[in-house]
Amino acid sequence: MEEEFDEYPGEVEDEQDLDLAQMALERGDDRNALDMAEEYLETHPLDVEALNICAMAAANLGDDAKALATYGVALRLDPKNGAIHHNYGVLLEHLERYHEALGHYRRSLELQPDFPEAYINLGNVLDELDRTEEALPMYDEALRRLPDSTDAYYNKGYTLNRLGRYEEALACFEKVLEVDAGDTASLNGIGFALAGLGRDEEAVEYYARAVKGDPGTLTYRYNRGLSLFRLDRFGEALEDFDAVLRDDPEFFEVLVDKAGVLIELERLAEALELLDQAERINPESPDPPFYRAGILVRRNDLSGALAQIEKSLERDPDSLVSINNKGHILMDMGRLDEAMECFDAILERTDRYPLAQYNRACIFALRGKVRPAVQALRLAAEEDAHFLEDARHDPDFGRIRDAASFARLIKRGRGA
Repeated sequence: MEEEFDEYPGEVEDEQDLDLAQMALERGDDRNALDMAEEYLETHPLDVEALNICAMAAANLGDDAKALATYGVALRLDPKNGAIHHNYGVLLEHLERYHEALGHYRRSLELQPDFPEAYINLGNVLDELDRTEEALPMYDEALRRLPDSTDAYYNKGYTLNRLGRYEEALACFEKVLEVDAGDTASLNGIGFALAGLGRDEEAVEYYARAVKGDPGTLTYRYNRGLSLFRLDRFGEALEDFDAVLRDDPEFFEVLVDKAGVLIELERLAEALELLDQAERINPESPDPPFYRAGILVRRNDLSGALAQIEKSLERDPDSLVSINNKGHILMDMGRLDEAMECFDAILERTDRYPLAQYNRACIFALRGKVRPAVQALRLAAEEDAHFLEDARHDPDFGRIRDAASFARLIKRGRGA
């Protein structure tokens, strides 16, 4: 009698070995997953599934060269495998080879359009490439296919924060917290959005929850320190900044912002030391000379301050804040024509910088030119009414304070 078998016992055992490798990968046992996958590949060198497991395990173990080579073999054998294109894209994204990752994610979606994770990762890469507006539809597409995806909501919220669309970002992070109330990344995201909306007191509360849930993520404590700084709670801000620097003494942004707090506290020598340290870490940053200029202004060293702000502008010529501060320094030096050039240069680039209009008003007032001073002040006040109250006390307007048009404008601002 003749018996017929669908599979040989050896083939069943081999498939079981590959299943075990996959199970090891899923539970995070990457070393065993890699060993089992490589052993399987010795007898099945063209098995694409085994190559995928091998590449993923190697990537998780930090062996990027092996992972890259293995994905390359797998894609030559099966160029229409959407999952492998996606996984290869994940590795390339990790290696910051974003343009290549973008291509593989797009190819993955061509082959497997109903793949929410690929849309999320594609959005992340677009965001990294500063194509942030293009990233948002990718997250929306992921949510259309998987409406409860907390990953999609989180990444969309992060992108909206970057775009300054803080109210929308809040709604995304709140969706995540409905599923996981202790998600520290989303608590931090809400804090960032609230801070962007000028609600720093509330932001501090959310940052505190994030810090409590994950004290090892230094960004949470740094962000809380920034909100405390803006609230003039300088001692608490310093505590957060110092805690970060204990763990990471070369955290550039913290060094600069701690210097900013020390400047407010008139601890200028300490601030200068921090700025020197920060500049050694990032010699091309415009921030250390920018803050040094502020210190030198406080010390009435206007020539030194001007040299520092010009150094900052050499590194970032498009900084409107630095151009404005240069104009201020030139005003203090009595070089009003050059100062006016700075404020005019800002307004050539944007019509939404009322401080430049206010400073132009100051220069016109110092020269006794009533009509252009009032016109510039009115333009500034249309953007931000507090400039009228500033002008009421600003000695720069002393020469025109009794002018009827100036008095009327100030009176209108006070609601009288």
